[in-house]
Amino acid sequence: MNTQAPIANGPDPREFAEDDRYSSADERLSAMSQGELDLRDIRAAVYRNRWMIGGITALGIIIGLLIALLSTSVYRATTTLQIDQQGPEVLGSEADDTTGQNIDSEVYLATQIEVMKSESLADRVARSLNFYQDPSFFEDMDVDVPDGEPGSRGWQRAVIGLLQERLTIEPTQGTRLVDVSFDSPSPRQAAKITNAFAEEFIASTLQRRFDMSAYSRDFLREQLGQTRERLEASERELIDYARRTGITNLDENGEGDGKGQTLTGSNLAALNSAYATAQTDRILAQQKWEQASKIALMSLPEVLANPAIQSLQAQRAQAEAELEGERDRHSPGYPTVRQLEAKLAALDKQIQSQAQQIRNSIRDNYQLAVQQENGLQANVRELQGAALGEQSRGVQLTILQREADTNRALYDALLQRFRELNAAAGITANNILIIDRAQVPVRPIWPSPLINAFLGAILGFALAAALAFAREKLDDSIRAPEDIERKLGLPLLGITPKPDSSANIDEELLDPHSSMSESIYALRTGLELSTRDGVPQTLLVTSTRPAEGKSTTSQALAREFAQSGRRTVLVDADLRRPSVHHNFGIDNKLGFSTLLTSPALVPGAIHKTDIENLSIIPSGPIPPSPPRLLNHETLHRIFGELSKDFDLIVLDAPPVLGLADAPQLAAAVDGALYVVEASSGSQGQTKTALRRLLSAGVNVIGAVLTKYDFRRVGYGDYGYNEYYNYGGQERHGG
Repeated sequence: MNTQAPIANGPDPREFAEDDRYSSADERLSAMSQGELDLRDIRAAVYRNRWMIGGITALGIIIGLLIALLSTSVYRATTTLQIDQQGPEVLGSEADDTTGQNIDSEVYLATQIEVMKSESLADRVARSLNFYQDPSFFEDMDVDVPDGEPGSRGWQRAVIGLLQERLTIEPTQGTRLVDVSFDSPSPRQAAKITNAFAEEFIASTLQRRFDMSAYSRDFLREQLGQTRERLEASERELIDYARRTGITNLDENGEGDGKGQTLTGSNLAALNSAYATAQTDRILAQQKWEQASKIALMSLPEVLANPAIQSLQAQRAQAEAELEGERDRHSPGYPTVRQLEAKLAALDKQIQSQAQQIRNSIRDNYQLAVQQENGLQANVRELQGAALGEQSRGVQLTILQREADTNRALYDALLQRFRELNAAAGITANNILIIDRAQVPVRPIWPSPLINAFLGAILGFALAAALAFAREKLDDSIRAPEDIERKLGLPLLGITPKPDSSANIDEELLDPHSSMSESIYALRTGLELSTRDGVPQTLLVTSTRPAEGKSTTSQALAREFAQSGRRTVLVDADLRRPSVHHNFGIDNKLGFSTLLTSPALVPGAIHKTDIENLSIIPSGPIPPSPPRLLNHETLHRIFGELSKDFDLIVLDAPPVLGLADAPQLAAAVDGALYVVEASSGSQGQTKTALRRLLSAGVNVIGAVLTKYDFRRVGYGDYGYNEYYNYGGQERHGG
């Protein structure tokens, strides 16, 4: 037999048969049929179900329009609010209000939106508009009046539920603006309720702020009274203790560090300062006296700097000068000389006496400084003892002083805050402003015919797509050429178009430019390229079920190969429902069944036809049990004898499913061509039939898709259909 090679456009089934990974035909078929969803499959599925999709989509549009026409009109009124974290400052203290806390602006805005959606605000709106007593509210809202009397609990719940249900609050991104909307069948009611929500929201916000301020004032008033009493008691206890202990506090205000300056402490501080000064003076005086006692009297700086000494020194210098003059003129005993000598001696005595007094004054100053230091030291020691005793008694005084100071500071702070709250009590600084009030709407927001039609189209298309998807999933037939390779794992060798109901297949095959003829040309080319050695010498044509076009395909192939110059014999191997002899108009007395029961070829079983190089072997008489005649050795003998006279043997075999004939015949040929009818049968049945062939070791070289309707399946791109149409145009000169 011939050795086949895989073709370029699909996997070779022998690769799966020779791969150890696939231990059974079931696994090989599963591996061959693996694939992914292609966009062309989606387009084809949409095209195949276009009428259902279009019808359901149109129905959805009609239903949407009917809903729009039959629905009650709903109007929406909208008011715009500006919500700030803090209102305008009047006294400068409003920033301390709870609405002005330093919190995230988005969180604050979200909180206010939830407040607007609250049941309490809806209750305020209902009470302000008297909806609890007005049955017309439900009539305007196009709902049934609830059971119970007006104002009952059930009535109130119904009103609040409607108000909350129809309320819509949408913040504007990136701003502090909020749109408050209300939907109602009555446009006037929608505007009235929307404005009522805005006004009541502002009023409730101011009411909460006022209630909080009143609570704060009452709380501070109570705290002020209690703090005042504690302050008075602490100050009274401080004064009583100071009186009992005799501690005189010189701190007039009793403020500062909480330690009042007492009289003893003040005296000790002053005396200690004087003692330090006296001690410094004594040290200086001592140093001065010690210096004065160690040097000559007339060398003392104090003596030399004394004005009296300096005057006497000047007089002595003058007297000494006069004495020297007299001595030059007179003898030493001269009266004027003795008189001047006496004067000079007197001056020396006065200078000495005066210098001695200066030295004595330095000593006296030193002794006085010592006495003053000793006296002050004694006084300091005495006051230190008194101060130490006073300090032991002043610990409690300090504690009492600090308690009084704390109570005084707390009282002042509470009093200041109370004054600020009283001043701000009459100021209604509002942080919520109405930017645009709601106006009576003119056009309804619902229903909108265009929107309803669009939504109906989307829903209808979605439903139709779901149904089409389910239909495609449930329909496991082979519909497109891609399904051959993706689902069956077989190379696609050709496609034959579905003939028109009025067309004659024989006439189509005789016309060399018809789409049927072109498809047979393409199939012949695919067979020639299916193996390295070309077309198998013995080729079996079979299918899963009857009426899939295997007989037409086998006869057309035999005709085509014969016309191409090959000696071809067509064997009608279908021993159950033969058809070749009818199509060619020949006698069926002798045929394939005759060859199976004869030891040699019977010349009368082979019929020549009007077509050059084409011979026919009809089925012959139908045997009672065809599988018993299909012996493997017999088949090889017959095919071997026929191959001596013919280049190609084409077998029109029976279907595979449910019969044993086709696997027996296929096991004895070089290759099998599998015929699959488009959009017919079941993928599961086809796989089962292929599984039988592969299990018998049959070489299935490829498949041909028959009765393929290019327009119906939706493959209109440049491909098979254009190829065949191109052949038809060429016939007409295109």
